[in-house]
Amino acid sequence: MRNLKTVYSLAKLTASEWMRLKFFHVILALGVLFMLFSHLLSSLTFSVQERLLYDFGLGALEVGLIMIASLIGSHTIQREIDRKTMFLLLARPIPRSHVVLGSWGAIFLLSLLFTVGFVISLVLTAPGDVPLDGILISALCSFQKSWVITSVAIAFGLMVRPIMALVASVCYWVLCYSIVDVEFFAKKLKIDFVMDLVNIFKKLLPEFYSYNWKSYFYTQNVPQLNEVFWVTCHNIAWTIVWLLIGAVVFRRKEIV
Repeated sequence: MRNLKTVYSLAKLTASEWMRLKFFHVILALGVLFMLFSHLLSSLTFSVQERLLYDFGLGALEVGLIMIASLIGSHTIQREIDRKTMFLLLARPIPRSHVVLGSWGAIFLLSLLFTVGFVISLVLTAPGDVPLDGILISALCSFQKSWVITSVAIAFGLMVRPIMALVASVCYWVLCYSIVDVEFFAKKLKIDFVMDLVNIFKKLLPEFYSYNWKSYFYTQNVPQLNEVFWVTCHNIAWTIVWLLIGAVVFRRKEIV
């Protein structure tokens, strides 16, 4: 219980600090622009207004969450090291793994705030009958994907410079969706070495492509609860794996 209280305190302090920075304000502004553009785009047509609104709106939600996860996750710990505040923090009897969990928890809170605000705005401004259960499940799925990318960004941020960690985490997210396309082209090449390499990568990546629910179709055809449960377990498992990697790297990292 004491350990959880320490992690929560670190997460709360870090989240409040990032909320005061223009960095997070820019992301919120982009989220508002995404929402306005989705309504503008849907108003340009009469036949598929709802489809465009939900497709673009839910897609914009995930893009915003990935921006928060990758941008803040790649900078959060290195920023404290550069500012020398990490020395004050580690001078206390706080394990380094708690610092990693606290950083992840801070981004979790920021992402939760962004998700709740975006979903409320989408529901209140959507025309006609709103498929609330479908929107909530799609938003939950995107929110959970941000857990994984957050832990990836934190782990990479402890290995390389923040800008490289940012690029790596975004590429990781893209690859989680596009690995099936890479596999398709690899099969066309008919090169055993390339196929073996693709199969290895496929096993080392979360299966984001198999639960890509951020679309109008899935707001009308809501996934079953057992599918949502599997997706939740899948994302939690990958989040834990990358947090463990980050904790191990940070434990061995020399802070100068």
